[in-house]
Amino acid sequence: MDVFLFGGSFNPPHRGHRHVIETISQTYPNALLYICPNYVSPFKLGEKSFTAQEIWELCLVEFEGFFSEKIILWDREIKEQKISYTIDSLKVLRSLHPQAELSLVIGEDNLNSFDKWKSYLEILDATKHLIVVRRKSTYPKEISIPSFLPSAKVIILKNPILPMSSTEIRFIKNGAWDETLVLPKTRELAMQFLKLKNEDVSF
Repeated sequence: MDVFLFGGSFNPPHRGHRHVIETISQTYPNALLYICPNYVSPFKLGEKSFTAQEIWELCLVEFEGFFSEKIILWDREIKEQKISYTIDSLKVLRSLHPQAELSLVIGEDNLNSFDKWKSYLEILDATKHLIVVRRKSTYPKEISIPSFLPSAKVIILKNPILPMSSTEIRFIKNGAWDETLVLPKTRELAMQFLKLKNEDVSF
């Protein structure tokens, strides 16, 4: 059995994340996909954000149409309330699925900095593949694989790109998040959270 880990800050979750989930589920229909929001990314320390509980609730709303026995929203990192490291989550997945082959779902933007991840060589040993979902380069444009990654380990999918980032969405003034960015229910919930904090809806 194949088990995939798709982690991130999901701050907030958006249609770009939905596109990744849809792409993986269509390309690997028999695999288990764990969607794992982190509490604090080591690369985003000090970044203003929704709380962990708010991110969890936003993910439940934005991704609700996907959840099944094979697509799971996993709270392993977000409930820990500390910096999250992929290698630790992979170890937990290994204990949950000792006979499975584990793979990691990442974006094209993560490739060149992958050697900065904690224990990245151990991650490579622990995984069958790095599954790269295109976020910048439209197929058939080539995506270069950095020399520190074994090319046989990296699978680059041919999906159409849907360029979008949580950071960009948070900086949109007055909460003007239209349906090309997030589902209406997600925007409504996000605005409720911001209103409760008595904050401007722009970050």
